[in-house]
Amino acid sequence: MSTGDPYDPRDPRDPDDPRVTPPLLDFVLANAQIRAVGAMGSRQVRDNGYTLERRTVPDYNLIFLRQGRVTWVLGDELVPLAAGDLLVVPPGLPHHASPVSRHVVIGSLHVEATLAGGQDVFDLLRPPRVRRVRPGTRLAGHLRSAVAEWDRDARLTRLTLPAWAQLVTLELLVHDAELGLLRPRPVDPVVAWVLDELTQRIGRRTTLDDLAGRFGFSGQHLNRVFGRVLGVTPLQYLTRLRLDRAAAMLTDRQLTIRAVAREVGYDDPYYFSRAFRARFGRSPSEYRRHLDPVSQSG
Repeated sequence: MSTGDPYDPRDPRDPDDPRVTPPLLDFVLANAQIRAVGAMGSRQVRDNGYTLERRTVPDYNLIFLRQGRVTWVLGDELVPLAAGDLLVVPPGLPHHASPVSRHVVIGSLHVEATLAGGQDVFDLLRPPRVRRVRPGTRLAGHLRSAVAEWDRDARLTRLTLPAWAQLVTLELLVHDAELGLLRPRPVDPVVAWVLDELTQRIGRRTTLDDLAGRFGFSGQHLNRVFGRVLGVTPLQYLTRLRLDRAAAMLTDRQLTIRAVAREVGYDDPYYFSRAFRARFGRSPSEYRRHLDPVSQSG
């Protein structure tokens, strides 16, 4: 493989490349719209080797090699896969596969993942094409369970496929982030910087001009970049962040709703209540009353 390929898991990444920041990853995990494409999920068992004819797909094809060995060809690159490897084939890339071992078990899932503005999540975070999924990880457990699910009645599988697409895709991003494999697109480091800054400003009054002056950009430029990448403006993101933090704080019944509002930057509890209802469909007091009893006791 070429060492410059951002999807190459064996690529010694440039340590100066910006890694995905926790705020950016948290935003993607909370807001990604993930769907399974069609009924495109399968488990394939071969005792005479696995062969795939040359093809392209319009979505991301997640291929998990459960047992055996296969050589995948992406474009003109050879990608040897062994048991435990997870391959992400991007849309539009010609690929095919040829057998190495006779006995092979493969799980396949086709997904799309976007943000509200239409941003492709995989293109934004740039996970590697291949990674070894260590046994015992959550991702390994999800993949094993999904592959087993595809052995069931096809009608039931179609019903459960959207849930598996969501679980596997989100856990894949968490897995790769924990291993330091995700890199946001080089053209978007400003998004990561501003997200980190906004995380520090949850309890402080902040305007778009404050942010623009902090980073040397115009407010219009920040809004445009955020809208293109995340589908929201910086201040819309900050509002979501504050309200999500408030929802988490409401589990602590020692805190009054007024105290929660102040902690997340709202001096006016009535304005806070209106914003909270717009986000969650309930006022803070109603939200607290409907909390899961297990959460209340924790």
